[in-house]
Amino acid sequence: MKILFDATELSYYYDASGHRAGVFFAALNLFRELVKNNELTFVCNFKRYYFLKDVISKTDEFKNIKLIEEHSFINKFWGWLNYIVRNRNNKIKYAVLSLSRYYENLFYIKNKANTNDLKDYKIYFSPFNPPSREVEEADLTRFRMLHDIIPILENNGIPKNPRLWSWKVYNSINSKDFYVTNSENTRADVLKYFPQVKEENIRTTYLGANESFTPAPKNNSVKYIFSLCTLGQRKNLIFAIKNFFEFIKRYNINDLYLVLGGGTWKKFEKEFDKTIGKFDKSKIILKGYIKDEDLPELYSNALMFIYPSLYEGFGLPVLEAMQCGCPVITSNVSSLPEVIGNTGIQINPKDDEELIEAYHKMYFDTFFRELCAERGLIKAKKFSWEKCAAEILEFIKSKQ
Repeated sequence: MKILFDATELSYYYDASGHRAGVFFAALNLFRELVKNNELTFVCNFKRYYFLKDVISKTDEFKNIKLIEEHSFINKFWGWLNYIVRNRNNKIKYAVLSLSRYYENLFYIKNKANTNDLKDYKIYFSPFNPPSREVEEADLTRFRMLHDIIPILENNGIPKNPRLWSWKVYNSINSKDFYVTNSENTRADVLKYFPQVKEENIRTTYLGANESFTPAPKNNSVKYIFSLCTLGQRKNLIFAIKNFFEFIKRYNINDLYLVLGGGTWKKFEKEFDKTIGKFDKSKIILKGYIKDEDLPELYSNALMFIYPSLYEGFGLPVLEAMQCGCPVITSNVSSLPEVIGNTGIQINPKDDEELIEAYHKMYFDTFFRELCAERGLIKAKKFSWEKCAAEILEFIKSKQ
């Protein structure tokens, strides 16, 4: 099958930032599965065009994949400008990105040459990004993965600024296209907030975790609770931290640490630093961005994994922890119960005592902790990228 694959997310392949998170890994792993038996061609948002070209030139697994050329001179200019300021300070990068978004929203002109390049394709699949205007105009059957509707929920369904690029993910949802969601919870949310989407045009297929996430050899020199997430309010990390300190204080525990990993979001850092300053910093180990190959060891050697998010489209770190044999404490909201099931502890992410009790149960009850690890390994086998891609292809074929 010939598929036009939106590879915009793959342009972050060499980033060591919050961009290499759930959406990026979904794009990468779906590419790896779909390319096995299908002919894929890349298309990319013009702002990331030169980033993706650079990634393709350096990456063996992409070297034989054709990238649809960006013909528009003005689009190339903005893409090149975003690329050359990538190593400048954040203010310059943000200014250039803001100006290019302003151009895209108000002055973008469809390019006929770009549109002509799409004539040989009938199927478009995007693991996240909305289609370009040329793709929208082309005679393509479009499929797109919707990971969550977090900005919609955070703003009571009303965008603060509908012109912002981040809202194009949602403003472009329509009755004609087909959508894949990564949980039944996200599917229900989409149908609720976007009534134009027909039920038969949207299906759920669960994500997988990389095969590299397997139990690693044990090294019990340090006892720790592990958490992996970006530093954003939705991730509810302050809740996990303050109740960790209350737990070790209440039960006079001196040998336990909290290890925090993940990229940062600038707007949350001040609040995070303020909270950390209230407690004994020696009990918290800040790992920052962690390379993929180092994660299995951190998951495997943790006493437990804590993920008290207020909302998730899927919750990939929970599955990764389960696949490494790490017992999990997570929230009982949104998609997270679909992932964890009865393999760990589900808590109200706003109830301090529930989390403290969960910490207590996992820490002191060795049998229960080992049971959770075993159950997690068994349930994790039900999720895989191979299965996810196969279900997406089945959905695509059913709509031809």
